[in-house]
Amino acid sequence: MPASTGWHVLQVAPGQERSMAERVSSLAGPDLLRECFPLSYQLLKKQKGTWRLVTEVMFPGYVFLSTGDIDAVRERLKLSTSFARLLGAGDAIFSLTSEEAAFVSEFGGADHVVGMSQGVIEDGRTVVRSGPLRGREGLVRKIDRHKRVAYLDVGLLDQARVRVGLEITRKT
Repeated sequence: MPASTGWHVLQVAPGQERSMAERVSSLAGPDLLRECFPLSYQLLKKQKGTWRLVTEVMFPGYVFLSTGDIDAVRERLKLSTSFARLLGAGDAIFSLTSEEAAFVSEFGGADHVVGMSQGVIEDGRTVVRSGPLRGREGLVRKIDRHKRVAYLDVGLLDQARVRVGLEITRKT
């Protein structure tokens, strides 16, 4: 039986998340990896006077992977010449808790991209009408209506707050 199973985090060079996820997937293969991806989010950005939907990495420098045999994946990673290391201490490799794993695997959906959410502010309370934040309003700590983003406290990795796209269409 493998030493540890489940969800793990791979640290990679920032900006290389997508390419490293593909490289790790090809090195380990489908026999070892269930999933390997960076969690991303969509937001609206104003570029040259026009609002455009763009996709950014939610946790720069990190890739999430799900495997039943992390020790075998660690051995395959040694074949890569690129910087990639599993988070851990000494020989122990950290696993995500069940809550963290559920957030990572479910929040971005099948394509691992957290889409834009839309909502309203009614009597000082945020109500998300559509999108991945619907029903998760409790995670929202701050809203920047000008930039159309919400800041969430997810307590994952070393980041206290992460951004996701949220457009507030009305405030009463």
